[in-house]
Amino acid sequence: MKIGDNYVSKAIGILDLSSLQALALDETASKRGHNYVTVFVDLDRKTKPVIFATPGKGKQCLKAFKDHLKKHGGQAEKVAEVVCDMSPAFMSAVGEQFPNASITVDWFLVVKLFSSALEEVRRSERKQAHFPKSLQWAVLKGDEKPKIDKQKQALIELENSDFATATAYQIKELLRWIRHATTPQGAKWRITHFIRHAQEQIGDNPLLDPAKTSLNTVKEQAERIARRWLSGHTNARLEGLNGLFQAARARARGYRNDKTFITMIYLIAGPIRDIVGAVKTSLSNHLHWMNSTLSVEEPIFLFQTVPFNPFSFSLIRYDYSIFLGRPQGLCKGTGNIYHQAVDQ
Repeated sequence: MKIGDNYVSKAIGILDLSSLQALALDETASKRGHNYVTVFVDLDRKTKPVIFATPGKGKQCLKAFKDHLKKHGGQAEKVAEVVCDMSPAFMSAVGEQFPNASITVDWFLVVKLFSSALEEVRRSERKQAHFPKSLQWAVLKGDEKPKIDKQKQALIELENSDFATATAYQIKELLRWIRHATTPQGAKWRITHFIRHAQEQIGDNPLLDPAKTSLNTVKEQAERIARRWLSGHTNARLEGLNGLFQAARARARGYRNDKTFITMIYLIAGPIRDIVGAVKTSLSNHLHWMNSTLSVEEPIFLFQTVPFNPFSFSLIRYDYSIFLGRPQGLCKGTGNIYHQAVDQ
């Protein structure tokens, strides 16, 4: 693993970020509990967009990225747009570290906010009322996605009831009306009317407090949410990559430290194609040292690569069977040396 860390560090070390203008950031869980790694992506990079990952979440991560950007030829003043979630810590840190950047809240995050609120309401109300098991997935799928018959029936029964879960579901589905706005001005108008209507529906029902909290967040971030209609950037790629990162972590049954997890993140989605050249150069230098420094008779090297699997390092392997001569005496040795690397 140390060899893999070394090659990944070399590849990331030669990144050129001088043209960076738009970025997105989000945290992903590194361990159980409140342990996170914050990942940064270049929104203009078509493939392998991850350009930085650091342990933790919050303001210190933005400061670490700004230092990383400066080290690799970039300028914080040139960053024109940052796409992030509605975390107050991220919002304030972006304003401090990237003063010329406008903040865009991706629509995906708004839907995710109300979906989480809906699930909280459903779980709270489930303690007081009996809901069919199929209702959980029915309300999360919404009207547009296909459902099995049990889910359709559960949704019909819910919509005809006076449960708080039904109200939370109707509020979440009303977001589709906002999404279909064609201009930023139209989006702002719809957001304003959406908030007013939802507040009337919620009233003073304590079970709907999660939905009320989500509404207050949207009200505070309305300008940044409406900016989505001006920007062509989205945070969906990073959210999708988070799924790959978590799948890799689950397959490995967790990582002992954040450094190992960050290495895996770079291997999955980092622009480290130059790592192949670094590996070949390192192997070439190592073989040259062996042949020139040691007394080697008939060295036999077998070099093979295994296709890269994002959930396990590819192996670059060379076997040797050699007769070594040394000042202290002679010894025969046969061994296998394995170097972990990436085969792009």
